[in-house]
Amino acid sequence: MLASAVFVSMTTEFLPGGLIPDIASSFGRPVAEVGQLVTVFAATVILATAPLAAATRRVPRKVLAVIALSAISAASALAALAPTFELLVVSRVVGGAAHGLFWVVAAAYAADLVPPTQLGRATAITAAGGSLASILGIPVGNALGQALGWRAAFVAIAAVGVVVVVVLGLLLPPVGAAGGPRPSARPRPKTPETGGATRSTMPAVLLLCGIILFVVIGQTTIGTYSVVWLTDVAMLPKQAVPLYLLATGVAALVALALVGRLADAFPNATLAVATAGVAALVACFPLAAAAGLTPLIAVAITQAMCFAVVPILLQARIMRVAAADQRVAAATLQTTAFNVAIGGGAVIGGLVVSGFGVSSLPWVSALLTAAGLCALLLAPSVRVPPAEAHYVS
Repeated sequence: MLASAVFVSMTTEFLPGGLIPDIASSFGRPVAEVGQLVTVFAATVILATAPLAAATRRVPRKVLAVIALSAISAASALAALAPTFELLVVSRVVGGAAHGLFWVVAAAYAADLVPPTQLGRATAITAAGGSLASILGIPVGNALGQALGWRAAFVAIAAVGVVVVVVLGLLLPPVGAAGGPRPSARPRPKTPETGGATRSTMPAVLLLCGIILFVVIGQTTIGTYSVVWLTDVAMLPKQAVPLYLLATGVAALVALALVGRLADAFPNATLAVATAGVAALVACFPLAAAAGLTPLIAVAITQAMCFAVVPILLQARIMRVAAADQRVAAATLQTTAFNVAIGGGAVIGGLVVSGFGVSSLPWVSALLTAAGLCALLLAPSVRVPPAEAHYVS
């Protein structure tokens, strides 16, 4: 159910990207101006998430999840009905605020529904909704927009959101306010993993957020301009780009399906190996492109699988190190870090393209990811307590 909600939220965030020409034509606005709809959404997430999380700290998490997803669906409906471009921008601000609040809830929710030995699997399942949004939701929404007009795409995602809201309201198990355990659960033993630590766990959370910044900025530095690199440097035919993106997207989904148990059994080694794989494989892009299409696709698929699991493993690690009463704050910092990294990677990538050329993108991406790996190797490891130590509800 959380994965379905993530699917709606992520599809809503990136849906305008493929509909920009139609929206621009509808309102008589420049394409570059309409493109800022995605920027407005991300900027709102960065600015609004922390205040909203603080203001709603005492609201039960299930109620907050339903409210946030309802607001996301309402924002999509408002976008579909917007008579002016200014009102469309307002709908994106509303959607961005609700998206940030929803992610704070979703990131901490899985940690309260399952024992620590299943946290990696739970996080992978929840985040799979985001991958499905990239592989299915956004392409289908864009195709619908091309066929019936951009407003139809927003109507469709709003309708799906309403269905998911009803399902969440009826079936999602409740947890307490501020990410605390639900009242029916027996208390867990007081360990660092279950929130019994007497000292603040925020320094460890902040360190992991710093690692998120390096690794995700590294990936989005090249990811934002991947199509340009593929066609101008790797000389991939334009008609092959959609198949290339589909192949890497499916590979990422497969990796998410496989990583859960490894993340629970070997949380430290799995994250280190996956991060090292991202850095090493993106550095191999130029060599693979020079060797031909088949080596490039093989390297790209493997790199996509490695990167797909890194954010999941980092999210799970943050929830492991954060004390139970600090999980909402940790989720807020995590959500902000991811959105800053996504926007920052696009900015850095643009500077690299302007200053050094498109061909430099893989090297810069590899260096940034390697810096994140070094910080990760210096960070304290985490320990998953034995299964018998966990509560039973």
